[in-house]
Amino acid sequence: MKPEALQGRFFNDLRSVTDIIRLLDWTPEVHFFAKDRDGRFMAVNRSSLDRHGLTSESEIIGKTDFDFHPPSMAAAYVDEDQRVMESGEPLPEQRWLVYDSVGTQRWFLSTKHPLFDRSGEVIGIAGLMRPLANSPFLHAEYSTLKLAVDWVLEHYQEKLKVPDLAKMVSLSVSQFERKFKAQFEMSPTRFIILARVNAARAILAQHAHSLGDVAQRCGFYDQSQFSRMFKRETGITPKEYRNFFR
Repeated sequence: MKPEALQGRFFNDLRSVTDIIRLLDWTPEVHFFAKDRDGRFMAVNRSSLDRHGLTSESEIIGKTDFDFHPPSMAAAYVDEDQRVMESGEPLPEQRWLVYDSVGTQRWFLSTKHPLFDRSGEVIGIAGLMRPLANSPFLHAEYSTLKLAVDWVLEHYQEKLKVPDLAKMVSLSVSQFERKFKAQFEMSPTRFIILARVNAARAILAQHAHSLGDVAQRCGFYDQSQFSRMFKRETGITPKEYRNFFR
């Protein structure tokens, strides 16, 4: 019997593909998910549940990224999913700044693969995310920038200046900005803002602090700047986010 036929018979005889998916519950650093053609979650592992602040897979099945993330962020995830399904080709090693249900932020590498039915039509995608820092294929540029990246994620509430971050990793400002944008597809300034916005999301979802207090806790100059930057990054105001995502 040909290898393909042997493999096909084996998987056809499986009681359920979820028996394999459950194995991924034992990989705490890896986030797995599968979605259908309409972007609805069909399967996740334990790490993905934890990241969304959920306890049971039934709480996520049938829902989309728009049920868990602000509109503009969810739209970015969905746009990438659509590109994979339209091309029918895997999309490996994409960098995403991921925020979990308790506000922890880390850079992850995301790989997505199209899923096909028996007739060869794309019916969805499956994806894996793993911490960028744990990748054995780290680019030298990331290693150079890591100290500054970690500093922003840990000290976003403080006054941060790009020249200080560049000096921290022994680069000129122009070198730092060029390497940072090449590595993360955003400027260091936008990264600082995004880190602060993500921190604000956690506070808004879990606490009743005033918007002025949230702005101060997350390193914004004032409530006006906070509201403006928050809406630019998420597509909704801080008040709208609190009302919907708490």
